[in-house]
Amino acid sequence: MPALFSRRLHRSDYLLTAAYWSLAVLVILPTYVREDGWARALGAMFYNVVLDTGTVLALVFGLLPRFMQRGRLGSSLLLALAAAGLSGVLYLVGYDVVLGKYHGAWSLTYLIGGIIAHARSYGILAVLLIGKRYFEGQQHLLLAQKAQAESELKSLRAQVDPHFLFNNLNILYALIQQNQEEASHFLSCFSSLYRYLIRHKDADLVPLEEELRFANEYIYLLGHRFGTAYQFERTSLPAPAELAGLFVVPGTLQVLLENVVKHNRGDEDNPLLVTLAVRPDALVVRHRRAPKRTAVESMGTGLSNLRERYRLLAGREPEVQADEFFTVTVPVLKM
Repeated sequence: MPALFSRRLHRSDYLLTAAYWSLAVLVILPTYVREDGWARALGAMFYNVVLDTGTVLALVFGLLPRFMQRGRLGSSLLLALAAAGLSGVLYLVGYDVVLGKYHGAWSLTYLIGGIIAHARSYGILAVLLIGKRYFEGQQHLLLAQKAQAESELKSLRAQVDPHFLFNNLNILYALIQQNQEEASHFLSCFSSLYRYLIRHKDADLVPLEEELRFANEYIYLLGHRFGTAYQFERTSLPAPAELAGLFVVPGTLQVLLENVVKHNRGDEDNPLLVTLAVRPDALVVRHRRAPKRTAVESMGTGLSNLRERYRLLAGREPEVQADEFFTVTVPVLKM
């Protein structure tokens, strides 16, 4: 779940770190002053703050998210060992320079001692930040589950829209009379689309490659329903190998494409061009604004629910820009 142990720092992380050091300095600095005087004490305190904070940030926002990723356990363990060794070296060398201490002969035992001593130094701050991120992740999970439970029935009703269903069944009936081969292909795409919706109705995320295949089938059905009134153009489509590890919320493109044909007019003499740009970091759906002359009754829940799901699952929301063109930019998640 992306919200847990993510790489993004929030304002509350900075505030917690600042509050911790505000208290820690009051406890640690007097000890340095008594033992080494003000000049060395201030240098040691500054070095302590920088080294411990840097180590904790690297641990909480670098190593932990990496450990949560599939297929990276071995490399993450090696990286953790290297980071621990570097941490011990910086601790020993830094305090040797700043305070003139730790003049022992370098050995494996001496280095391990430095690693342990440094862990005691930054341990409290690390525990505070890890605990905070864990409870935030659990809170996001509960909110996501609640939102999903409340919107599941609405989502299913929207996905199995009876108007959409009957319109396509009428098209299928007409095709059977005219072109059985085309009718067979239409039925294959139609059934594949609903299998996708049902299979992923409880999923938080789906591979981007599957969502794009779903969009192709959805566009094919729209083409039979509206003819050439809407033209869909795909741009910047990455190679299949580049799509690996990229995920989106299921049904993202259905919501965006459905909004286009629901709220905008197009005709065969003046088709509405809809572009779908696929980038490694985002999906962008863009079209010229052409509101239908008759207002369409809409609760506006489709895009709103999509925005909320991305916010809860990824900490980012789709961006909407409405001027002469209507553009929606949806984040693509890397796992």
